[in-house]
Amino acid sequence: QRLGSPLACCSHRPMCCPWRSTTALCCSVLLAHVWRGRAQSYYDECDGQYENVEKPVELANGEASVREIKANSTQRWTYSNFNMTSMAQNDTARKIIISLEPCYGIVYLFVRKNIPCHPDPYSCINLATGFRDATVCRRTHFMSVIDGSKDGSPTFFQISLSTVRYYISVFAATDARYTLNMIDDVGAWPRRGNDGLVSAAVVETSKVMLNWAVATYFPEGISETKVYYVYAVRLRPEDNITAPAVFLRPGKILNTYCGLLNNTDRPDDTIDAQLCDSSCNTTLQGLLSGSTYAFNVVAESARGFRMAYSGATLQTTWSAVDAVNVPARRLLETTSVPMDSTDMQVAGAVLGSVLGIVGMAGMVLLRFTT
Repeated sequence: QRLGSPLACCSHRPMCCPWRSTTALCCSVLLAHVWRGRAQSYYDECDGQYENVEKPVELANGEASVREIKANSTQRWTYSNFNMTSMAQNDTARKIIISLEPCYGIVYLFVRKNIPCHPDPYSCINLATGFRDATVCRRTHFMSVIDGSKDGSPTFFQISLSTVRYYISVFAATDARYTLNMIDDVGAWPRRGNDGLVSAAVVETSKVMLNWAVATYFPEGISETKVYYVYAVRLRPEDNITAPAVFLRPGKILNTYCGLLNNTDRPDDTIDAQLCDSSCNTTLQGLLSGSTYAFNVVAESARGFRMAYSGATLQTTWSAVDAVNVPARRLLETTSVPMDSTDMQVAGAVLGSVLGIVGMAGMVLLRFTT
């Protein structure tokens, strides 16, 4: 009010923004408040409410939301962050995590920063004709991979917290259930150790030892791992891995926490994180012969956030070995197939967007931290 306009206030940041922030961040906060009703006139008009597009729902910071969604439908979300403590962080720590985990089915994430109007998935996806082109998605700054190569895998990315409002669209290519989460306190989120690799080795008949690197946190000191949940799922003959990035397939997802809950009734083991040093291990017993198993681990932080590892599959067969004066004995032969870090897709930025530069930087950071 003293300076007369928001733009004048932006040029006098110490007076208008007493917290430690950049001028760009200060202006983002001010304009979101002052020009909330006028900003849309500078951009394309919002689409009307389509029959298969639900009304926006506010997503609370750090609270996971689980929803069912029908094929070719879109559910809209909004996320606001006016936390001055988060805004006052330095550039290294002032980040935000956006996580979309399918429980089953195929879902895509589309995100627009600060500017009203939600992303329009139908501008670049047509299920009837098979058309998919990420370069023409309207009103989209960040998005999942939509070419089909990562269908059924989670979308996870970390970007700079440089705006106060996000507009999110979740599109379903099939009937699905998903978990959506956003958090600005990124140090509370567990990061999979060693890119989420889980190794399996037979220690004796019907017993398998699993090993994985401990979860990490960045920045450090915000939280720590409380417990690891270990899952073993006996697979059916038709349960094949459809693509290197999917574990196992969109109808049976085993590399997300809600996907594991959807395909199991309980963990097969629980490991206190205090029992681990740089790695953890546990031995599962009672495996059946002639079967294929999928194993995975979920890390849970002291703040209650969970992240699944990439997982591994293991096939068991029995063979008889004869020796002189020795009764026939049976040995367990196994082939272990670990998943690599490509099971998790990193949402990319739309080319040509200024914000896309921020998105690409976030991709590099994520690759290092997960």
